[in-house]
Amino acid sequence: MNIQSEKGIQFSGGMPQYRPSMRSPLDPSVKLAVTDSRHIQIGTASAAPAIASAGASFGDLLTKAIGDVDAVDAKARDLSSRSVYDPDSVEVHDVMIAAEKSRFALNMTKTVADGLVRTFRELTSQR
Repeated sequence: MNIQSEKGIQFSGGMPQYRPSMRSPLDPSVKLAVTDSRHIQIGTASAAPAIASAGASFGDLLTKAIGDVDAVDAKARDLSSRSVYDPDSVEVHDVMIAAEKSRFALNMTKTVADGLVRTFRELTSQR
């Protein structure tokens, strides 16, 4: 590939031609090697965790989500205090990752709570 002018990229032998013998990335005969359970499984059911069970109410789900956020924050606080009192027992990157997870979870919770309050105000306003 040569850049020969200001018009863009040009090929010295002309534009490359598509040959039918070349396999397309979307060709179903191309098989991917799945060596790890975290790899994408095409055509199988998603292994995503179930968020809502059939009998759970919105309040129960909200309480569980806030409990999960509190657990992430407690882990970050624990690692942070351990890094101060016993620095050899924890890795710095583990402390930073836990702190960022906690910050993200708290920001997401605040964003969702603000959205719920805004929605409630919109629904109850008498326009």
